[in-house]
Amino acid sequence: MVDKKEMIVSLKMGIEKLREKEVSFEKSMEMMRNTDNWCFVHATRYLPRINPDGTMYIPTTSMATGFKDIRTTVHATLNHIVAAHGYGSWDNVPIVVLAPYKDVVADNGNPVEVSGTDTYWSLNPDVGLVLPKSAYVVKPDNNGPLFQIGENGATYKRENYTDKEIAQIESMLEPDKMAEYIRYKNGDLESWEIQQEIDRDVRVRKAYENAKDKKAFLCGLFEESRFDILAKYLRDVVVKMSMEQIGMVWVKGVSDVSELSYVISDTAEANGVPGNPSNKGHGNSVYGRIENCAEDIQRVLYAEFDGIPSIFNTDFESLYDVLVNFKNTHLGLVASAIISDLINEKSIDFLKIYKDFYAKIRETEMSGCENQLEADNAQLQRYYDNYFSYLDEESKNQQINRLKKIISDYRKRLAEFGAKKTIADYDKNVWESIRRHSERISLEYKAWRSELVKHPAYGKLVQKLRDMNSNTNKTIMPVRGM
Repeated sequence: MVDKKEMIVSLKMGIEKLREKEVSFEKSMEMMRNTDNWCFVHATRYLPRINPDGTMYIPTTSMATGFKDIRTTVHATLNHIVAAHGYGSWDNVPIVVLAPYKDVVADNGNPVEVSGTDTYWSLNPDVGLVLPKSAYVVKPDNNGPLFQIGENGATYKRENYTDKEIAQIESMLEPDKMAEYIRYKNGDLESWEIQQEIDRDVRVRKAYENAKDKKAFLCGLFEESRFDILAKYLRDVVVKMSMEQIGMVWVKGVSDVSELSYVISDTAEANGVPGNPSNKGHGNSVYGRIENCAEDIQRVLYAEFDGIPSIFNTDFESLYDVLVNFKNTHLGLVASAIISDLINEKSIDFLKIYKDFYAKIRETEMSGCENQLEADNAQLQRYYDNYFSYLDEESKNQQINRLKKIISDYRKRLAEFGAKKTIADYDKNVWESIRRHSERISLEYKAWRSELVKHPAYGKLVQKLRDMNSNTNKTIMPVRGM
């Protein structure tokens, strides 16, 4: 066991060592042009699982949820921890898995797409992402030393800090984070921050209103936020040290469409892997859009949307109103399928919902590619016809080459969708996940329906839905993602 005093000293020394070795932006640009320098970084709330042969793997969400979810992709950033953005925050995610990118590829094949901010693989839903022997796991240990860098993994504390440990981490915080930390510590919050926090729970609001010393109350209320800053800072420092331990380097400047993100994207393309400088690649992909379809089905069946409760959590008397309300949102496709099932007594084919959804995606993509090709070819001809006569020869050739590349990419995409007529053609892993997901929700839906038909007023409900269907002229809004 390392003495706490020694650990506190080594934290300071470790940070100073990291600062001394910090690579410049120019050096980062040079390094990230070589995939041998790429480091797979996966932030997660769950430890990797272990196969019977001792190999570790990261399960897909479909595996982890028993196919309640359909996601077959596992995501990572390159050479840094994913930063908070519009799609979510990973600041409080405690576990970070590191590995040389080339080793991950050796065990799993190439990713679907490379982005410095979101590189992802589509995986067999029974296998997940196999971690190489070189993988290194950083995880919390709240009963151990402040942090410990081992040969195969590292630990750090997320809570149970001593006063000395707190003081040491405080002293190492960057100025902007220190300012935020002090605000939480002293209860100096903006009015919108206070409002946002007390609006979470009526009991918190009441306690705040009744507090005599409101600053003291706010200090307590934001104590967790204050310690989150310490925990995140320590996690990031330990991850940087761990990357050094496995011969990798943390780089700065990887963000949505940043210059360094373009370097990473271009390097991926040069190595035959689709690249994207944006962090929105997955969200805009077929994978992301099919997952939106799954999310819509889950909202109608299990969760809720915009205050509308799910049908599995709705009492019989409210079911008609819930279905009608769903029908008039973008979830109308799913709600209409349920209404049709109740009226016609014909079981819902959830697989068909996905098939139809993919067919619409494919149709939209192919139409978009054809329109874009027509526009880009017309623009290219204008350059050949010297329509832009004010351009010098070099500038004109640059524009011509740029357009040729765009046209080539659209032709490839058009050919890809032309060949991939079904989800299984597009990605067999996604299809297998959807198939088993549909089996599961079909069983749950049938069990719900079998209980529903036993209600004495079921016939009246069906008639009411039939009348509504025949009398309404409302347009059913499409599922998002089309």
